[in-house]
Amino acid sequence: MTSKLTEKQERLAQNLALGMSKTEAAKDAGYSPKTEANQNAKVKNRIEKLQKGAADRVMLSLSRHLLDLMEIRDKALSKSSFSAAVAAEVARGKAAGLYVLKSELTINKIESMSKDEIIERLNHLYQATGGALPNSKIIDLKLNHEPKANGSS
Repeated sequence: MTSKLTEKQERLAQNLALGMSKTEAAKDAGYSPKTEANQNAKVKNRIEKLQKGAADRVMLSLSRHLLDLMEIRDKALSKSSFSAAVAAEVARGKAAGLYVLKSELTINKIESMSKDEIIERLNHLYQATGGALPNSKIIDLKLNHEPKANGSS
């Protein structure tokens, strides 16, 4: 008994590996929709082999990615395109985890803070900046928005 698939079996395996439904794949390969041709062990093995090959072709591995970026860098250097070479090298470093991208976002709306919270925050900033902020006494300032007696504002 030969281990080679028939044309219909190969077509069925190809169709199923491409993601067609069993019914569509069977019809396209020349089988009746109710045929269980894909249950054949040879067909199943062929489908697995096709799917693995497709996955290997599209899978991005870190080593492949780093090698591709190295090729890009080398080609850019050979053409004296230094900015492109640097960009490729930085991309390699990022992909390899050599750069730590860190960002910190602090949102403090002063309108929602109490006087004590504002003083505490100013003191914290003073300490954090090594005394770059002027160390002054904080005074209470109350604004009087009442109109003057003569009617002008």
